[in-house]
Amino acid sequence: MPILQNAVDSIVLGTEDFRSSDSRRLLSCARNIQAGMLLLFKCKLAELSPPGSKHALVMQRVLPVLKASGGIQWEGKGKRTIDVQEIQERFDNLGIAVDWGRVHRVTNYRNEIEHLYSNATHDAARALIADSFIVIRDFIRIHLHGDPLNILGAETYNTLTGVAEVYNKEKNDLAERLALLEWLHESACDALVEHHCEKCGSGLIDVIDLAADRESAQFKCMSCGERWDAETLICQAVEDYFGYDNFRSVKDGGEPATTQCPNCCHDTYLLEDDVCLYCGESTERTCTRCGNEIPGCELDGSGLCSWCAHMMSKDD
Repeated sequence: MPILQNAVDSIVLGTEDFRSSDSRRLLSCARNIQAGMLLLFKCKLAELSPPGSKHALVMQRVLPVLKASGGIQWEGKGKRTIDVQEIQERFDNLGIAVDWGRVHRVTNYRNEIEHLYSNATHDAARALIADSFIVIRDFIRIHLHGDPLNILGAETYNTLTGVAEVYNKEKNDLAERLALLEWLHESACDALVEHHCEKCGSGLIDVIDLAADRESAQFKCMSCGERWDAETLICQAVEDYFGYDNFRSVKDGGEPATTQCPNCCHDTYLLEDDVCLYCGESTERTCTRCGNEIPGCELDGSGLCSWCAHMMSKDD
């Protein structure tokens, strides 16, 4: 299938870019590997498209066509294929499971390497490769029913494996260190582990002094040396970590995962656990007047929902 070969070619080129000593090829590495991953997804959608439909499930525009026999067939039209969001929607409808958290991290890495980092490093590319490899390997095995080693070739497969294993070992070691900070909530720790330096793209960020408390803790990028205090880093990390979940939830009419904390006023209050991931404070979620749950958007520390607060103000 041409789409599969295009996917493999992109991934192979991406690993060649990564092995190059020319740092300018890091952008090409990110582009090629992310493009190869998305082409694998489109390969599956092309495989599932009805015969003669011109790969309808891959195309943005799908229109009904009257067949000579009198029936209707849906066909793909134009040259524009679907993007990441549209792939996810079609996969969800088709029951095709993918680790979308990793997919969106890869997409973000790719965009940020291209547009934001002033000094992109191999650590930024390693972060992208580590997440990409797991998605690529599992998708080929589970959904394309192939052998990743045979499909990608030994050199490419071993490069991806080696980078992912080393990088993930380093990430796990850092996660274990961060978990030793008694004041750091588990979900905040998860967010920090997945965060990457906005200067160089590295995902290897460590706490400098394990004995430090929340107010004095300092963190350091292990690649470029950039430093942050706990407040700055945790707020950035939580925003990035829950950003996509918040977008999806609100888009679907639900509550976001995080909202503004009534205590510290940062957007770091995790509604599921009723705790602020920065300051560690909790607030009353049951209205003391009507007994109903206070929506996340109405949390202000008063213990009242907006309606009861309004009624109380009228009584005054």
